[in-house]
Amino acid sequence: MRTIDLILLLNDFKKNNRIFVESNDQKLPVVDIEIVDDEVILKTSSQMHGLKNWEFLILLNQKAYYEMPIFFNNKNSHQQLFGFRVANDCLLLG
Repeated sequence: MRTIDLILLLNDFKKNNRIFVESNDQKLPVVDIEIVDDEVILKTSSQMHGLKNWEFLILLNQKAYYEMPIFFNNKNSHQQLFGFRVANDCLLLG
């Protein structure tokens, strides 16, 4: 998924929903983003509170990022983000 596509989809949800990455039946809160080789990498942490939707959108909404694909860490590799679902006022990216 490209960054601009995710931004447009997330604009329809509550601003205070928390953002999580869902992988292998595990939910990890997204705490930051990192730009590596023209890719947006979602940084997660099990020891911190995740970003709220409005905070996440502020980080992503930069014109230079719009065409970049979004990835998240999955064990020792990066996996591309393909979509999300909503559960219990949380946005679960995966």
